[in-house]
Amino acid sequence: MVDSPCRGVAPRDEKIVELLRALVRINTEHAAPEPGAPYGRGCARALGLALEECERAGLSTHRVDEKVAWAQAGTRGPLAAFPVHLDVVPAGEGWDHDPYAAVIEDGVLYGRGCMDNKISAAILTVLLGELAGRDLPCRLRIIFGTDEETGMSDLRGYVASGEELPTMGFVPDAEFAVVRGEKARLHLRVSRSVADFGLALSGGSMVNVVPSEARATLPDGREIVTTGRSAHGSTPERGCSAIRALVARLVEEGVDCGGAFEEVSRLLCADLTGAALGIDVPDEVFGHTSLNLGMLTLADGLLTAELDVRFGTALSTEEVVSRVSDSLGTAWEVEVMQEKPLHLVAEDDPCVRVLIDAYERVSGERGGCSVMAGGTYASYLPAIVAFGPKLPGAHSGAHGVNEHVRLADVARAADIYQEALLGIIELASTQED
Repeated sequence: MVDSPCRGVAPRDEKIVELLRALVRINTEHAAPEPGAPYGRGCARALGLALEECERAGLSTHRVDEKVAWAQAGTRGPLAAFPVHLDVVPAGEGWDHDPYAAVIEDGVLYGRGCMDNKISAAILTVLLGELAGRDLPCRLRIIFGTDEETGMSDLRGYVASGEELPTMGFVPDAEFAVVRGEKARLHLRVSRSVADFGLALSGGSMVNVVPSEARATLPDGREIVTTGRSAHGSTPERGCSAIRALVARLVEEGVDCGGAFEEVSRLLCADLTGAALGIDVPDEVFGHTSLNLGMLTLADGLLTAELDVRFGTALSTEEVVSRVSDSLGTAWEVEVMQEKPLHLVAEDDPCVRVLIDAYERVSGERGGCSVMAGGTYASYLPAIVAFGPKLPGAHSGAHGVNEHVRLADVARAADIYQEALLGIIELASTQED
């Protein structure tokens, strides 16, 4: 039975849910660039819709470029920012509902991006709209991005353009309570030439997603297909890699490419921490390195693997690249495709305390600080942390099939964010004095 989307929903939360559904219905997987739409029509359309909603609510808006824009309440005082992203990872196959229909069933909204990260765009738009026109002691700014999932060129462009950096705020793209630190991240491409004898292979769709399907076509025309379970590339242990299964099958059947598949199996598929590559160097804050083999292809005699590596304070980018190169040997070429810096904010930061207090008041649960392997826009904004919207113990399926969010959890996250905004306003008021 499909519920009425507004049944039992308070007016504020009804607005949030309806905006969330409108955003989810826009497919914002990256597509071929077009004029005015660098990541495809879907991302451009969603960015336009978000700005229209903000303007309708009375917020001032500004497009930095076609990739990123912002909306703001308040005209003076320190800048508090709340970056959200409208792009999503590919939906993939196996959904029980159309991933872009925004179906509500039994009080649960299903759809790609409903949790990662369109819920936050909807909540913050409505909450800041309620503050529009007031004389605030600070400026509250939502930053809308469209390239978070594939490199954050949007926010990097925001920073490079000279846009003002916030002195407080949060990225609503993680879990409650406060995530004060994020591992450094490297997207590596490793490749080597192999004998071209008619074998073709492909697996995975994005480097930061645990691959759910991989397939190989053998020279005799036989096809091998393996399946797995998707998960975010920052937590590969939560998924089951179809590429690892396919490589194991090829090695088992004796498919020979000059020992290339044996090397992939031994060095890239053996563990999820990069221990076989010599890059698992844990520290006291971030723990072990994480390694996700997100994509593997073989075509025209070139075997290519895309690796998502996330690490803490005990390693540098140069050390990771050097160790991977030494472990793989001279037959392999190692390229750095993208990198993201390590991010860490002090636990006693005044805004961090405001956020924890807001979470504790609304939830009745004790809040605290954590760090994670996942990456958010906070990596490029040194003063801010990640904060929600996922509640402790809630399952959302983000980056996997059947991504979903309970309407009750949407309302609870909105309550927490509303309290946090009031706390930030009060903090800015004391700074003003």
